[in-house]
Amino acid sequence: MEVYTLTCTVRSRDVNMFQHMRPSQLFELLQEAATDHSELLGAGVDVIRAKNLMWVLARQNVEIARMPSYGEKIVVETWPGKTVHSLYPRYYRLLDARGDAIVNSSAIWMLADLSERTLVSSSRSGFEFANEKRGFEIPLPSPPRSFFTNRSVSFTVPFSYVDMNGHMNNTRYFDLADNLSPAALAGRDPVRILVEYSAELRLGSSYELLYGQTDDRFCLKTGGDKPLFRIVMDY
Repeated sequence: MEVYTLTCTVRSRDVNMFQHMRPSQLFELLQEAATDHSELLGAGVDVIRAKNLMWVLARQNVEIARMPSYGEKIVVETWPGKTVHSLYPRYYRLLDARGDAIVNSSAIWMLADLSERTLVSSSRSGFEFANEKRGFEIPLPSPPRSFFTNRSVSFTVPFSYVDMNGHMNNTRYFDLADNLSPAALAGRDPVRILVEYSAELRLGSSYELLYGQTDDRFCLKTGGDKPLFRIVMDY
């Protein structure tokens, strides 16, 4: 199956106080579509767990024409790019009821050993996908470059943020961002999101989060010379 399609209605649990989809829910929707498609491609959770592997997200780039609203019917499309060594590119589109693309995304997924928490090449895992170019693809994400922070806060990973892989799920980082972003509190929706995950955040561990906002950009990362994650949200 070249393209996987998921149709749904935006529910109350998906939106913020302004009735627009929360970024964390948008990423969760894209994650679920990718997970469902992986099942159909023979690389679902049960299959990779049998090889002691897990899917991990390395980077994601999202371009947003507008956020979906409460009660809106939407369609998510996702398809894989060509596997390159240990990198598994994946692309997404989110369509409204008229068939207009309101969100486009590209991501780089990887496979990691569940026990050793180290990355695994496609030659070792045995999973490899062909290039399914459709002409809708946006560029694959590069590391964030322009970054501004002037505030910090301590954060401890709670049980509710940890997924079945035993680390903080990638979608929960955007709840952190929403809770710290003045733009989100003012009801502004992001037009572009770029995220990079360099290492896991684990249950009960505490971290220093550095963040800041200019007029049109919110940035969030862990402290230190080698951040464990970095998020840039443009408004």
